[in-house]
This record gives sequence, C-alpha cells and structure tokens, in this order.
Amino acid sequence: MELGPMGPIGEGVALMLRVNRNCPWNQCLFCPVYKREKFLARSVGEVKGDIDKARRIGDLLDSISWDMGLNGRVQHEVIEAVIRNHPGIYGDYPSGVTREQFLAIRCLSNVANWFMYGTRRVFLQDANALFVKPGDLIEMLGYLKKSFPTVDTVTAYARSKTCAQRSSEELRDLHDAGLSWCFVGVESGCDEILDYMKKGVKQKEHISGGQKLMASGIKMAAFVMPGLGGGNQEWSEKHTRDTISILNEIKPTEVRVRSLAVLEGAPLYARWELGEFQAPTDDQMVGELKALINGITFDCTFETLQMTNVFTLKGSLPARRQTFLETIDRYQAMEPIERAHFLFNRYCHGGYLDFIRSLGRDDSSLKGKIREAEKSLEGETSDALEKVERAAFAIKFKGIP
Repeated sequence: MELGPMGPIGEGVALMLRVNRNCPWNQCLFCPVYKREKFLARSVGEVKGDIDKARRIGDLLDSISWDMGLNGRVQHEVIEAVIRNHPGIYGDYPSGVTREQFLAIRCLSNVANWFMYGTRRVFLQDANALFVKPGDLIEMLGYLKKSFPTVDTVTAYARSKTCAQRSSEELRDLHDAGLSWCFVGVESGCDEILDYMKKGVKQKEHISGGQKLMASGIKMAAFVMPGLGGGNQEWSEKHTRDTISILNEIKPTEVRVRSLAVLEGAPLYARWELGEFQAPTDDQMVGELKALINGITFDCTFETLQMTNVFTLKGSLPARRQTFLETIDRYQAMEPIERAHFLFNRYCHGGYLDFIRSLGRDDSSLKGKIREAEKSLEGETSDALEKVERAAFAIKFKGIP
C-alpha cells in the first residue's frame, strides 16, 4: 500500500489512506511540499487494493499476537516479529533495508499503530482529497466502512475552491458515505495576499466553499496563517481583518493557527532572499493572533498546536478567550530581554531545534546564529531580541515539526 509524505497534526492514530498523489494545485508560494512532483489521481481499484492490504496486515498482526500469547493486542514486539518473519518484504532491519523495504516498514508501522488504537480513524491523503470525483470517493468510503466497520471518523485535506465547486447534494452524499472532517487551508481572507501567495482562490470562494461544507454536516477545520502578509503593516492589518471577517461568515468547527515559516524549499524563500518579501517578526504574529482571538464571534475550537506559533493554546472560543488573551498580554508586557529569553527557550529548548537536528539540517549557518543569540542573552545586550528572532527564523527555515 502507498503512503503520501504528510498528514496533519492530530492524525497520529489514523490510518493513512492515499486517494490521490501529491497536490492538484501545487502553486502556493509558502508551501514546499509536492513542488517537484506531478499530481496523479488514484483509481477506485487502487484504493480498494490498499484497503485490502491493510486488512491482510491487520490479520497477520492479529495472528502473530495470539501466537505470542498477547490475545490479539498489537504491541511493538508483534511488529518486530512480523518484520523478522518476512525478510523478503521488510529486509534485515535496521541495517540491510532497501528503499522499497523501508517504505513497506513505514506502511506496516502505520497499519499497526492504527490497530493499536482500535481502527477508528482514517485520514485520506494527499492534498485535496475532494478533488476525487464524488462518485469514486463515495465508492472508496463505502468499501472502507465495509472492510472496517469500526471506522467512525474519516478526515481529509480539501481546498476551498473545490468545496465551492461541489454541489450541496454531492457534499451531503459524501457526509452520508462517511466523510467526517475536511481540513481547509484558508490561510488568509485578503484577496491581495491570496493572489500574491498564489493560493488560487478568492475570499468569496473561501466563504462559499466553507458554508457549503458546514451545511452538509461535514465538520471543517480552517487553517489560518498569521504573518502571511509579511512585515508590511498595512498588509498585516488587512490580512488579519479580512481573515476574521470570512471566519465569522463560515463559522468552521475549528480554527487552527499555523504561523508563517519561510521554508527553504518553498518559492517564498527565494522572494525573501531577494528582499521582495519582508518576513514578519514573532511579535507581529503574536499581535495578529491576539486580534484573531478577539475577533472571532462564533463557537469553535481554537488551537495553535504547531510549533511555528509562539504559544501552544487549545480550547473553546469564546469560553477560553480571556485565558488566551491573558497569556498573550503577559508576553507583550515583558521587557525585550525577557521576550528574547522566552522565544529562545521556545524554539531552542522546546523540541523544535531537536527536530531540525534529527533531520541533519542544523548547518553551520544555523549554529552560528544560535551561538550569537546565546551570547547576546548572556550579555543581555540591547540587540538580544533581534538576534534571537533571527535564530528562530533560521530554525523555521529548515522545516516544521
């Protein structure tokens, strides 16, 4: 079975089921994923084949678990036994493994993890699963539910434009077939910024697509991106104001905040290097986050779980509004040197830098910026905040956990 390159935060217990390969749009300046890959639709037969493979892997895990006296429980020793017993598929792990065998181990791990958590949640990969013809997607969902009756939640990425193009009846049929959630990259409600970032969608399509999705019964998680207007104050204010406006019209189930990281592999990075795009500061993005929290008028879950954000917040709005604002107010009330220490700890000791190191991307330039930031903090110099932010952005250039 196939696995795509990514899934969203919160889908760690889900089966990854690839219904298409890569992204049918693939032009957003801030996104490095899929950029050198061609979009390909997967057939109903291919997807059904992967569902069958997941069933066979599950049956194998179950059989070995019983043989080991674990009564059907899937634990790490069961996975190790499967790998050991099938060297032709999985190789001599971990030292003698081909690329194909590594991918097979990755699929095995995903299915095993899914069985550990009760085979309840499925995420449809890759980008924009709603691009699949509605009839085909309904057939895939029906086969999935027939093969695994325990499945109660199916989630997917979707584009606003595709949601807007689908009829209300098609979306209701998808909901009835089992599609539970769509994760939609709204990013901004400002047409100028959407155009600049090549999102391929307008404000009115965000609203139309989001409202149709919510009316169908499919829950919507809207991803928004503080900082997408860059360091230009006018754009920053318009980006925030227009984003709040469309969110209040759509009223999605969740609002997920993913503050901008200018990633080295993304087209936006080249524009930043040329000086065409001015990167926002963390303080600016905190200000935009505060405005979002203040401006949302509907009931929703609000979260900032991605590590590009200065804070990790999660809870209901408006119920947790005051608590969130107090957290931000305490940060904004700090002296610059205190904010510098806060940001340094956030990005260098909060797990972000460890992730970059695990990828082998902590090059000499990044290490140098971190050393400069450390020295400025030790000496409490007047430019400490500036140097820490420079180091933080250099960390974010390398990737997103």
